[in-house]
Formats: sequence, C-alpha cells, structure tokens
Amino acid sequence: MIRHRIKKHKLKIALGVPMVFLLASSLSLIRNPDEMCLVAADNRFVEVGENVTLQVIAEADEPVNVISASIIAPAEYVTIENISREASIIDLWTEEPVLTENSKIEFSGGIVKTSGFTGKDIVLEFTVKPLQKGTAEIYFEDSKMLAHDGTGLEVTCTNKPVVLTIREQEQPSPDVNGDQSVNLFDFGIISARLFMVYERPYDLNLDGKITIADIGVLLSSFGR
Repeated sequence: MIRHRIKKHKLKIALGVPMVFLLASSLSLIRNPDEMCLVAADNRFVEVGENVTLQVIAEADEPVNVISASIIAPAEYVTIENISREASIIDLWTEEPVLTENSKIEFSGGIVKTSGFTGKDIVLEFTVKPLQKGTAEIYFEDSKMLAHDGTGLEVTCTNKPVVLTIREQEQPSPDVNGDQSVNLFDFGIISARLFMVYERPYDLNLDGKITIADIGVLLSSFGR
C-alpha cells in the first residue's frame, strides 16, 4: 500500500446545522495546520489501463467536523472511473462527491456526532485509469477542515500532489522491490541481476537481457 501524503489542515468553527457551517466556512481566521492526506492504495508506478484506487484520508489530532476539497487529475493521463463514499467518516454531505469535467472531484460535508472526528480515517475513495505513458500529478485544491470548538479559524491546505508514473502495459516497473520509490535498493537489485539468470521483471527496457541499459532506465526514474 502506498501512502503518499498531501498536507491538510484544521479550521475552527461551530457545526450545528449545515447552514451554520457553510456560513462559517467563509471566515478567514488562521490556525496552525494539521494534515490532509491523499493515499494511493496501489503502486505509484502503474501501467496504462490499470485500475488504481486512491483514498482521501483525514487525519486530525483535535476534533474536526467539516471537510471539503476539490481533487484535480490530469485528463490527458488518467480518467476517473468511480467515486465511493461508502466507508466515509462524513455522515452529512452538503456537496456529495461529484465528478466535473472528467478530471475534477468536488466534495464537502460534516461529521454530526457531538465529539466531532479525531484520528485517521477515510473521507472518500476513487479509482483512476491511466491512459498513456507519462507522469500524472493528482492534487488537492481549496482543501479545508473546520475544528469542532466553535471559534471559526481557517487554514488553507497545501497542494503537494500524488505522482503516478505511468508505463506501457507489461513494462516492468523500475521500483523493483515495490517500496514505492526508485532508490539505491532498486539499483542494487538490478546490478546484482547482471550476473544472474534472466528474469523478465528486471529487464526494464525489454530487450531480452539484463544489462547496463536497464540500470540506465532505473536511473532515469531515480528518486521518484
């Protein structure tokens, strides 16, 4: 499971009824940031045509009761196939998760229990399908969380994207050890395969042999 995090935030405001927190969300008092996360349930090194499940995960160390955001995906590289809110911590949606323009999800909702929400749990899930080889960045826009203490403070979320490195179908992944990063461990594995029996998962350029050229392919993705 890849857990690629994007920053999210606390914003303080009272939640009584939907109209109350919608009005309060317009306030711009600033509070210290918490986190909001976009979590990829599949490897970030993905194939064209592969279904990749992503989750929006909320984390809060103090009670919150409103969460909203837009999620932007590059339409030239991925298409959003499905959106699910079945496992969501949100139980009162002011704007149910909807897909707009084939590449953007918008949502807003609240947690109505008297204690609000603390901890780490799912806000929504969605599935993307890669369309072509390249790099797809999926990021938050206008992300907000409101704290469950009645003061109405707001912090704007940062936009650190989830990066999907898309390769052609059947093309071996440069992340050969599956730790969601191309690094020295992968370099060591490919280097060792130069002296071993041929195995396709390590033939990164699919030329039928494992050579320095495969190390070159790996280095081109180094650090991702």
